[in-house]
Amino acid sequence: MRHRSDLPADSNLRPDSRPKEQIWRGYYDGYFELAESEGLQPVELLDRDWADGRDTAERCVLPYVDPNSSVLEIACGIGRVGRFVAPHCAAICCTDILDQALDECRANLSAFPHAKFVKTNGYDLDGFGDDSFDCVYSFTAFFHFDWELVVAYFVNIKRVLRPGGVAVIEFKRWEREFDVEQLLAKCVAVGGVQNYERQLDKWRYVSSQMLEVTCDHFGLEPVDRDVTHYTFRKP
Repeated sequence: MRHRSDLPADSNLRPDSRPKEQIWRGYYDGYFELAESEGLQPVELLDRDWADGRDTAERCVLPYVDPNSSVLEIACGIGRVGRFVAPHCAAICCTDILDQALDECRANLSAFPHAKFVKTNGYDLDGFGDDSFDCVYSFTAFFHFDWELVVAYFVNIKRVLRPGGVAVIEFKRWEREFDVEQLLAKCVAVGGVQNYERQLDKWRYVSSQMLEVTCDHFGLEPVDRDVTHYTFRKP
């Protein structure tokens, strides 16, 4: 990665100005290799090592979905959650910045002809019309986003949700002593804070107050204030 001092004096580029897709390319390679070595499907490995997709879908998403719902997943990954939402809705659109993820997600949801797979740029939902979805959700993604990007996505989510539609977004909370200990443990696990600072997928934490202020600003109604599956409704 180039340092700012290496850039031309008149450059407005950030030190790493590549599109998000290029920055994150190959993210799943290690999971695919480990899954193959253990004789598992990659999505089964994520169920085991990240969080169980069925449990996430049933607890956090399906209460807001019915057989007539049109659903959007932001950062679908390889379909860990989407494969358990798809049987319960009329249409599901799975989006991601990575072709690798979308290809695997398409395979994992191949039994559902009403599923669509769309590559996005990681910054907005410009490819989708206003009032298009009854439910929007995202897991294991938004806690990698800087806060400015989170706020920008709230604008987009409100636009694409139909009136009365619901969004469910996973964040990392910053409200308890455990959250401090978790961050310190993650820094230690990668060899110290200097290494952690350079990690691509380091965590960004938020508080419920930050999210409530944001919802209030955009006229959204909090439904569940648990930051790990923060849920809000478009009036």
